[in-house]
Amino acid sequence: MPAGTAIGLVAVNHLRPFLSFLRQRLPLLLLWPVIAVLAGAVLWAVVLGHLEDEQRDRQAELAQQVEAYTSSFATRTRRSIGDTDRLLLLLRHNWAVSGGLTDLAGTIEAGIFSTHYIAGVGLLDRNGVVLTSSHPPAVGRYFGDRPYFTEHRRTGADRLYVSGPLEGELSKREVIAFSRPLLAGGVMPGSRFGGIVLLSVFPSFFTQHYAEPILRDYGFVALAGTDGVLRASRSGNTIHTARKPFLLAPVPAAAARGVARLDGKRWFADGRTRVVGWQRMPDLGLVGIVGVDEYSALEGYRGERRAALNAAWWNTAWLTLAALLATSFYMHAKWKRHQLETVRATYRLATEDAGEGFFINRPLRDLHGTVTDFEVVDCNQYGADMFGKQPRDLIGHRLSEFYKGEVFRRACARLCEALDTGLYDRELPVGRAPDTLLKAEWIRYKAVRAGDDLAVTIRDISESKAHLTELERRGNSDELTGLPNRYWIQQYLPQAIERARDSGRALAVLFIDLDGFKTVNDVLGHAAGDELLRTVAKRLTVAVRPLDHVVRLGGDEFVVVLEHVKGADDVEHVAGRVLGAFRDGFHLQHSTHVLGASIGISLFPEHGDDAQTLLKNADIAMYSAKTEGKGSYRFFQSRFFEAIRTRLETELELRRALDLHQFVVHYQPRVDLAGGGTSSMEALVRWERPGQGLTGPDRFIPLLEETGLIVQLGEQVLDSVCRQLVEWAADGTTLVPVSVNVSPRQFSQSDILALFRDVIERYGIDPALLEIEVTESSMMQEGIGESAVFRQLRELGIKLCIDDFGTGYSSLSQLQKLHFDVLKIDRAFVLRIEHPDGDALIASMIAMAHALGMKVVAEGVESRKQMQLLRTLGCDEGQGYFFSHPVPPGERQPEGRREFQPPITPKP
Repeated sequence: MPAGTAIGLVAVNHLRPFLSFLRQRLPLLLLWPVIAVLAGAVLWAVVLGHLEDEQRDRQAELAQQVEAYTSSFATRTRRSIGDTDRLLLLLRHNWAVSGGLTDLAGTIEAGIFSTHYIAGVGLLDRNGVVLTSSHPPAVGRYFGDRPYFTEHRRTGADRLYVSGPLEGELSKREVIAFSRPLLAGGVMPGSRFGGIVLLSVFPSFFTQHYAEPILRDYGFVALAGTDGVLRASRSGNTIHTARKPFLLAPVPAAAARGVARLDGKRWFADGRTRVVGWQRMPDLGLVGIVGVDEYSALEGYRGERRAALNAAWWNTAWLTLAALLATSFYMHAKWKRHQLETVRATYRLATEDAGEGFFINRPLRDLHGTVTDFEVVDCNQYGADMFGKQPRDLIGHRLSEFYKGEVFRRACARLCEALDTGLYDRELPVGRAPDTLLKAEWIRYKAVRAGDDLAVTIRDISESKAHLTELERRGNSDELTGLPNRYWIQQYLPQAIERARDSGRALAVLFIDLDGFKTVNDVLGHAAGDELLRTVAKRLTVAVRPLDHVVRLGGDEFVVVLEHVKGADDVEHVAGRVLGAFRDGFHLQHSTHVLGASIGISLFPEHGDDAQTLLKNADIAMYSAKTEGKGSYRFFQSRFFEAIRTRLETELELRRALDLHQFVVHYQPRVDLAGGGTSSMEALVRWERPGQGLTGPDRFIPLLEETGLIVQLGEQVLDSVCRQLVEWAADGTTLVPVSVNVSPRQFSQSDILALFRDVIERYGIDPALLEIEVTESSMMQEGIGESAVFRQLRELGIKLCIDDFGTGYSSLSQLQKLHFDVLKIDRAFVLRIEHPDGDALIASMIAMAHALGMKVVAEGVESRKQMQLLRTLGCDEGQGYFFSHPVPPGERQPEGRREFQPPITPKP
């Protein structure tokens, strides 16, 4: 072997122990780097925290400056508008004094009005024709359709009107109109409208107060209306127009004044982020807006930040170098110490087992060769610790010195079995007996014969045994109520049946389902539902006999297993006690709720001789009890199968009807009680059942809801309605909206927002032609009323209606949060409107809905008197057989009856 290769192998052999040492002591190797990392983290946390505080302070200072700039801008703008308004008042006064002979021709040329800001001045008569103008070509022209004229003629109020951006007829530039009315007879109350005095200004009129030394090249000022329309805006030296807006979206000025940071990509045409302040001028219907370019304003802070970060990086580099040097010295010292301890550690590792007690036991025999005792020849520290002693206290001593009586005999028996067979390996319970020294509940005891001695290992398995016991308990018990669960009864019931069969006794299975639990759970929430289930479990346990077993299958279903019953009388007695447990109400969330139960009973051996059959038949009997009125018990009868079979057949027929599109939509108008015309329509589904004609929704909707098929039906109905709207619109007829009923399952089991978006895009219809009706009770189900989908549907343009109002559990605060558009009063209240005090409740509903900004529709209107009472109470619309039955779609939208329409008083 070459000398170089031999030297290399020697070096590798010397390196291997050191590398192994490093791998085993990786935490020591990482100690100083970790300290350096922690110190660096503290350093960076301090630096970044300081920079963050500094940035926050700078931003707060900037926000205060912007707020001051905005206040100044609003004050100056208000003053300019006030000067302009006084000019209008002066012109109106001159017109009145001159007897309407004011002549404005030449006023621009004479320098009376500033050509830099003012586009033109004029007087219009009551018909909208220009009487006189600073631009003579405008005299005699008609401007009566312009908003600045129609608004004064409509309101008749003597106030200043500021228009939105307009295209100037003569200047061919964008202008803003200021106007006041000309009042025939002066400004006294009762004066008639005699025209307007008009002054048009360029957008630069509103941006003349741009503070260039402060806002510089990228600042921003604007004036917007409270209607969201931007009047004028300026950035730097550029004045922007409405055709090419600089502000891409309305400023979120919900409060009267405020400051916000607006992202450039979303809000501004130049993409620069600005800190924007606004201040409302409610008497003028305007909002003053000022924006400061954030990048320019924080330029000084960015320089300070760069300097601080550079210093932090240099300090981090010094910490890294110091950590590497400290690690090198530290590991060198540890390596030397490790070499000194290696020999002692080798011996210790050979005799100690980190997880087991180790013993060498030697048998002691009498003269006849019979084993009478065992001597401890050796043990490790872990084994001694298990007995609360040191190795020196055990080695050389006999078992009989530590154990007496039955404990000693059992220990010798185990060791003798290992001597005879070569192995003893068991899991043994130790417990907390006072005569044992072992500090464990369970041990794994293993004894192996090695020559004439025994090598014994003892492992403490108390923790794992406890874990397995807990897993078994959890697997067999319901976590919520603590009762046995479905898995437990699957194991227990077959054994109970065998015991009953062997003893010749009867056995009963009671299947219990709670009546009304879903409503409580939906209205009060899952926490209240869980509390209710725990209370029910306690009452059931008290109601049955001491040896009976109460089991929770899941949800609101429970099972009671009755053993040792003599006959049906015993079972009926227990079933009656169970029903009696529900007579007292359940106290939930500071109120009492009434809950019932339906019980199905199957007997062994009459109704089945195995667990599955007994449970199934008890379930069928429970279903029969629930469908025949609830709150009772039924013994299983074979005829119950027929009811289940009929239900399954109907479900299959419904699935086939959905596949074949046998459901049709009829339409019932909603009529405006004040005007008499059709204001909306409700889409109502019918089933064209082959051979049976039209079937009403009450015959199939509950089963569709229960099976979840209502989701597919809802999609078909929505598609049919949108297709029909397209057909009605083909001849150019103006359409009224159509409301579609939506089930809670459609919200929870489908993407209702995507469904409506898809059908609107597919048919190209206006979203305003669609309304969604949800019942009050379903709306208040947990997760439905609070979801964001309602808000997103309204943003899409679809109106929301609360159906069957008065039958649910909604509160005023809930209604206020949901922002619905229409409230439909349930027909049950309309039917009682003619009874004493019957109208008082409806009046309160109408007042509440109007206060919340909702339109009110009364359902089930069947007589003229009901209609007249509702109209007197201020109800907006009516729906019912008095106006029209639901009818199939024709060539045009159906209309309600118009014969009750009130006479229209002609305007003067």
